[in-house]
Amino acid sequence: MLAAICSEPGRIEMKEVPKPTPQAGQVLVKIAACGVCRSDVSGYLGKHPMIGYPIILGHECSGTIADVGAGASPDLVGASVAVETFFRLCGRCRGCESGAYNLCRAPQIIGHNAPGAFAEYMLANASFVFPLPDGVSLEQAALTEPLSVAVHAVKRCGVSFSDTVAVLGVGAIGLLIVQVAKAAGARVIAIDVNEQKLSLAQRFGAEETIDASVQDVTAIVRSCTRGEGADVVIEAVGRPDTLWQMVDLGRAGGTLMPIGFTGNVLDEINLGRITLSEMTLLGILGFCRDFPTSLGLLASGSVDVRPLLTHQFPLSQVEQAILTMKEAKELVLRALVRPDRAAPPS
Repeated sequence: MLAAICSEPGRIEMKEVPKPTPQAGQVLVKIAACGVCRSDVSGYLGKHPMIGYPIILGHECSGTIADVGAGASPDLVGASVAVETFFRLCGRCRGCESGAYNLCRAPQIIGHNAPGAFAEYMLANASFVFPLPDGVSLEQAALTEPLSVAVHAVKRCGVSFSDTVAVLGVGAIGLLIVQVAKAAGARVIAIDVNEQKLSLAQRFGAEETIDASVQDVTAIVRSCTRGEGADVVIEAVGRPDTLWQMVDLGRAGGTLMPIGFTGNVLDEINLGRITLSEMTLLGILGFCRDFPTSLGLLASGSVDVRPLLTHQFPLSQVEQAILTMKEAKELVLRALVRPDRAAPPS
């Protein structure tokens, strides 16, 4: 099969490699589409702590089951599926034993420390493939993974009917959070510096949009909430200034979630206000048992990922897709790599 091998930071080579054979509990997936995530960019640049080399990157994927190993249902062959990224779990740690498998202390993750989806075929754990509901395309299903991050965030924050949720940063994840929060019955305030993204947030149901480059974000959020602040603030940018701002936007007793990741060991935050206002500060690590919810949201039309699919590339142009995500991040919401798509003529 053809695969894009990241042989070292900053270098991807297209190579013919043996097509893998599924072992017990595994399935072989013929990849239909794979989204390019910011972690793929970090891995390509040599800045991701879980990624070593050589590696096939790519984990936001969908495809068709081509073969199954022992213990996997033969009925899966031919099924169109979304693939959750966990390949192996240790099964012994507190996270695994409690059912919070996203907290496994030694996981193997597709596209991180297990071969990923920037290839024609990929092995997956049979327990982590999900047949697509009617009406959900393989292209849409490739974004089940980032959608599940949004679902997990909204669930962890306990968002409920009548809550006001402020979303700081409406890139791909932020726009998915807007839609999931709306599906949960919340009123949403979307904040960004990009007019096009704010327009999409409004299209997805945000009641208020704030352009942080020209407007006083804190004052507007306060005026929208009778001077109280938002019930929930989700920071989806990953910058020191927005982490600080997150605290200012929440109400006393509110919930804060920094889903954006700065990569810094230390970040400044107004801990005094968090403590004296009895705020709840939550972390998040991916998702856990959220793929079925995500696929249900796609099938019902409660979440629409199609406007996020802004760019598509053939498998032979994986490196270009990653560089496009890196260099044009204000223009690209999600780039898809399509192994079945030929490169355009030169």
